[in-house]
Amino acid sequence: MDRIQEAVSRKKESREAPAPRTDAGAASPRPASGSTSLPAFREITCDRSAIGRHRIIANEQDPALNAYRVLRTRTLQAMERNGWRTLAVVSATSGAGKTVTAINLAIAIGSKAGSRSTLIDLDFYRPSVARYLGIQDPPSSLDYFEGTRTLPEVSVKIDLANTLLVANERVTRRGAEHLTTAKADEMIRTAVEDYGSRAVIFDISPILGCDDAIAFLPKVDCALIVAASGHTRARDLTEARRLLKDVNVIGTVLNKAPDITAANAYY
Repeated sequence: MDRIQEAVSRKKESREAPAPRTDAGAASPRPASGSTSLPAFREITCDRSAIGRHRIIANEQDPALNAYRVLRTRTLQAMERNGWRTLAVVSATSGAGKTVTAINLAIAIGSKAGSRSTLIDLDFYRPSVARYLGIQDPPSSLDYFEGTRTLPEVSVKIDLANTLLVANERVTRRGAEHLTTAKADEMIRTAVEDYGSRAVIFDISPILGCDDAIAFLPKVDCALIVAASGHTRARDLTEARRLLKDVNVIGTVLNKAPDITAANAYY
């Protein structure tokens, strides 16, 4: 009899006790409103001597700084007005200074309070971003396209601004093939949605002479053309604009134009 009463008591207690929650049934915690969860990136130090040689703006006293701030503001205004997040920096031919422009624009955007930029080197004929920043043996965007690394594994944060970098030091003649694959679409989506970037900037091979830019530009929101004073020929620029007729061109930067009204001004 005692054993029967004891069993009845245990059954009654099990009914009254709240059922334990399992991990599978538990509600997932939600982040606080306005918070974001961004991946952590390896920080990398740029070589200040290399930066100076290649006219990368890292000095508040540099006379070219204001020009890049104006370029930053006008670029962001155009992109935000249209809801754009991705920008390709291109030129008609080599030597116009598109890589310097792409780097300095990315740094200018990343230097703005509460703003992050991502710079991706997709110039597979003359990759120069890492060299201009003085970065030795960086992880390569080609490693990502070839499937040996993920995009976060080839992304680093440079110490000049809140700027993420996907660099490259390897040359390939298969650039257009890589840039038209699903991995190119995944790269854009990841950089825009997962990296918290206000703008994702791509340094692309010159438009004339190879088909890399033509293959990739339909995937980006807009493009910025760089021309060099005394270097870019008018007929080359005209041909480049013809090839870009279906691309949202937000403007043209005239590079290497000395300002006779300001001493030591380069841009």
